[in-house]
Amino acid sequence: MKSVAILGGGLAPYFNEAMANQINLLSKHLNLRVITCNDIGSRPFMKYDQYTIFNSKYLIQRTPFLSLINGGVLFLATKYYEQIFDWIILPGGIESEFLEYLDSCKCIPMVPSICQLDDNALVKIRNKIPQFPLIIAQSRKTRNQLVEFGADPKRIFLMYPLVDLTKFRYSDPPNLDEFRIVFASSPNMEVPGEDNFADKGVPLLLEAFNDFLKYEPKSKLYLVWRGYYTSELDKKLDELELGNSVEILHGFVDMPAIYSRSHVIVIPYLNLKRSPDIPLSALESLACGRPVVATDVGEIADILTSQGVGVASKTRVEDLSQALKECRQNYNKLQGNCKNLNIPTELSLQRFMQQNINE
Repeated sequence: MKSVAILGGGLAPYFNEAMANQINLLSKHLNLRVITCNDIGSRPFMKYDQYTIFNSKYLIQRTPFLSLINGGVLFLATKYYEQIFDWIILPGGIESEFLEYLDSCKCIPMVPSICQLDDNALVKIRNKIPQFPLIIAQSRKTRNQLVEFGADPKRIFLMYPLVDLTKFRYSDPPNLDEFRIVFASSPNMEVPGEDNFADKGVPLLLEAFNDFLKYEPKSKLYLVWRGYYTSELDKKLDELELGNSVEILHGFVDMPAIYSRSHVIVIPYLNLKRSPDIPLSALESLACGRPVVATDVGEIADILTSQGVGVASKTRVEDLSQALKECRQNYNKLQGNCKNLNIPTELSLQRFMQQNINE
């Protein structure tokens, strides 16, 4: 039996909450150690359940001198875990920074999507791909792209984003007196160079919602922001004069409660830069019995239309606004179809264990 650990993935609700939630589920079901980092105050590291959390406070804050020491400690910890485990799952995928320091023959990238790559990055990835013992693709589209890049199809395991079905359970939606829309794919505004405000489709969503209000004035948009940098968002809200029609939710948010009080989730991505083909928030929403409206840049759009549990849209304001109107008009039918949607989380985990770990 292989000894396997997970390196990275963070902790919810910090940074990429969707990936952090998946890693938590993966580690519990497969009994895997997780080595990650976060700002944990003055402690150099701490242990929590199956997690070993190293302090990355000074790296995050880019503190002179201390950030170098911080980086050195993390490097030594990474190399230590490389020695004691057979395989290391990397939630950062084929673009994970850990690949700069680890033996690729021990790494299993977990790839949620592949965005447009420049020529240098493409050459680098093509050279590394044959070295990986296994790659976890989180959509069929991503799997096909990996094969195009030279990956052996037999060494690609298809595992859709993992939903904790003990937390995200079906409930009947509230009445339609006020149509409540949720955006839970907040851009990463906290880390320098990671600003994907436009790529996540925030301006597109706000403009489309502004247009949708003319059709359904009794509507409200909830933005699950999680971060604290809102200058671009505030500017756009002021420009459109959306006022009380939009509510921003900061910090930790109880997502099962949010889904239970809402009607629909929207995924307005312009592209897949730092975004998954199949967003976890979309699957969580569907598990809770809430339809999804999404642009057609990711595989989630195909799932929505083929299963009749949402509406797909082009990446134009008028198209996204129309998709919201169609969702409102056909809401009862779309919502009813969510009851019969199967999200095979347990099956995916069991197959991964049987086919790859228990050797």
